[in-house]
Amino acid sequence: MTDRSAEIRRAIGRDWEETGYYDDAESDAWMEPFWHPRSPFLAMFQQLELSRTIELACGRGRHAARILDQAGELTLVDYAASNIEICQRRFAGRSHLRFIVNRGHDLPGCPDASYTAVYCYDAMVHFELLDVIAYLAEIRRVLRPGGRALLHVSNNMQNPGGFYQSNTHWRNFGSLDVVRHVADRFGLQSLEHKLLDWCGVPQLDGLILLERR
Repeated sequence: MTDRSAEIRRAIGRDWEETGYYDDAESDAWMEPFWHPRSPFLAMFQQLELSRTIELACGRGRHAARILDQAGELTLVDYAASNIEICQRRFAGRSHLRFIVNRGHDLPGCPDASYTAVYCYDAMVHFELLDVIAYLAEIRRVLRPGGRALLHVSNNMQNPGGFYQSNTHWRNFGSLDVVRHVADRFGLQSLEHKLLDWCGVPQLDGLILLERR
């Protein structure tokens, strides 16, 4: 990664450390797109095998709280150490949880070919495209053959070279088709994908279910 990429990653990371976003994000209205019975997120999530799962960019644990009793081992990964500390307090006593602070583009401490599932909600839409690509390589590394990843990504192709705060709903420059292409080259097969309207903006986001060949 270049110095500029690292600088931008740090700037994005700072936006999600101390913010009121997390209080709002716990509300039923904000959670409904992901967990409503007719949600495309839930339909694809139910195709994951959760015996050994990673949640990437876990924030303060709002999605992890929904699956605690479904998952075998659940590893929560976040760039912000403050978020991981909050998750450790929130889920104290849950022996099947692991907690990792990463560098914003990797899955340190996660062994090769060891996980059945990875998922990332409402976070990768903000990531730099180079970091999304780096994560695809890492996801391929840590998944077992047949393991699956469910990723919520940006489909905003406007403002290349710009900073994500200038874009609609802070969606970084990205493309569902680019994710599909790069994933294929890393050995991750697209089982299902869908363009999503977000907050009234047509096809702003994408959702993709991948499987390690």
